[in-house]
Amino acid sequence: MPNFSDITVHTQRCTLRSWCMDDASRLSSIANTRDISWNTSYKFPYPFDSQAAQRFIMFNTTDTGNGTWQFAVLLDGTLVGGCGAIRGTDVQSHTAVIGYWLGVEYWGQGIATEILGALVTYMHDETDIEQLSATGYGWNPASERVLTKNGFIKEGVRKGVVKKWDKTTDLWIYGKLLR
Repeated sequence: MPNFSDITVHTQRCTLRSWCMDDASRLSSIANTRDISWNTSYKFPYPFDSQAAQRFIMFNTTDTGNGTWQFAVLLDGTLVGGCGAIRGTDVQSHTAVIGYWLGVEYWGQGIATEILGALVTYMHDETDIEQLSATGYGWNPASERVLTKNGFIKEGVRKGVVKKWDKTTDLWIYGKLLR
């Protein structure tokens, strides 16, 4: 099996590759917006400064190819976002939770749908993961469309469990069987 840092996945418009510290400067410039942080967990902070970028890259390069598959997303050679999966633990070790994000200027162009499709294909073809799961926030219907376009099924809704910056919304739970 190849070293994960050597893996490159190509889509029609994008390249998915492993993160590297050289990404930190561009990462902090595109990720430093409340709009992205609003739709992600507190692990994706706002403000997103250079230290946050370095922490993000360190997290996303630990255990890669084993229990973590994290990709930087490039469009025309420029970092525009990220996507990846993290293996479940214990009795859920045959599953993985996926996530994805893009710089705001790349929203609404079908890029998220494209990269998620590539991630799903990679997880099916190159890993032993049998099921993927994802969550979305009630205030982000665009993310729900990305998931459903890639064959994810809404498995449930947890009412009012997401609270960020004094606003509360629902948490959508999605799944996709790979095998």
